[in-house]
Amino acid sequence: MKNIEILIMEVILSAVFVALGLTNTKVLFLQGPRTMTIVLGIMGMLLCTMSIGKFISAAPAHPLTILGYILGAVALTTFVTQVFKIGIPVLEDPEKALVILAVAMVLKGLIARFQPLLPAATNS
Repeated sequence: MKNIEILIMEVILSAVFVALGLTNTKVLFLQGPRTMTIVLGIMGMLLCTMSIGKFISAAPAHPLTILGYILGAVALTTFVTQVFKIGIPVLEDPEKALVILAVAMVLKGLIARFQPLLPAATNS
């Protein structure tokens, strides 16, 4: 498992943002679950390029990559729902959306740690 530091950072960021969002703690100008969901979504997109993005470039049709696509779609839908206040059941509640986004982000980080399972020719 490579780059375990990225996974640790994802888990810590997710835990901190979920805790701050669910307790409605104000940090700088950020307060509440909706705001924390949006900020965590932005951070998740940045971290995605360093983790699961390696799978996409190395093996776009690998089963783990496809699972990453699915989790990414869930995360992106959650993020967009909160940004534009779209009325999608379950995701329209900011607290549930925050937890769903954090779980999807951590699961994608875990999947990215399995890059060594890719065929040797694409492991560069």
